[in-house]
Amino acid sequence: MAIEKRGGIFAKRRQRRISRRRDEILKAAARIFAEKGYAGSTTKEIAAQADIAEGTLYNYFDGKREILLAIVNASQAPLETMLQEVRELRGREDLIALAEKIFDSLLSQTPFTRTVMVEAWLDDVILQGVVMERMQRIGQHLQAFITARVEAGAFRPVDPVLTSWMVIGMFSAIILPILRGHTPSPSPERRRALAEAAVDMLLDGIRVREG
Repeated sequence: MAIEKRGGIFAKRRQRRISRRRDEILKAAARIFAEKGYAGSTTKEIAAQADIAEGTLYNYFDGKREILLAIVNASQAPLETMLQEVRELRGREDLIALAEKIFDSLLSQTPFTRTVMVEAWLDDVILQGVVMERMQRIGQHLQAFITARVEAGAFRPVDPVLTSWMVIGMFSAIILPILRGHTPSPSPERRRALAEAAVDMLLDGIRVREG
């Protein structure tokens, strides 16, 4: 029993080491891809950035394409949490909190986000299977929220589909210059201010005004 327990502990430690090393490789690859693009990068450069031998890299990934897809999958991890938040939206403060979390999520993993956006421009699989699928899911939940608020009399009658895409476009316009490096990454206070401004701009346009 003691031997089995020690074996289980060693196996867990080994798995944690593997997970850490894979994460280090992904972060290194994301930095290289963000700087040079996927096509212009090599596994040798990724390995050097991760401070490992190129041969060691292949113990964790079959090649550059698998690394890219792993980055894409990792960038989707916060999505489910945010979708749950969209389902539970009730009003202005909920929208602002969600907007802040979107900013935090995208900007906390800027190299990953930048890699996905750049490769989506060049790779239809990533564009259709990841970026568009993600935006459509977010859009569907926003549409449900807008429809419910219209039916409750809080929003003026508007096209939920068009309005949801306008919201997504507004946030994209804020995020893209930051991802491109043209605009500095905002502080937490600035992210809050951006979230409030974006939400108020939306609500002041479609909210029913008293009087």
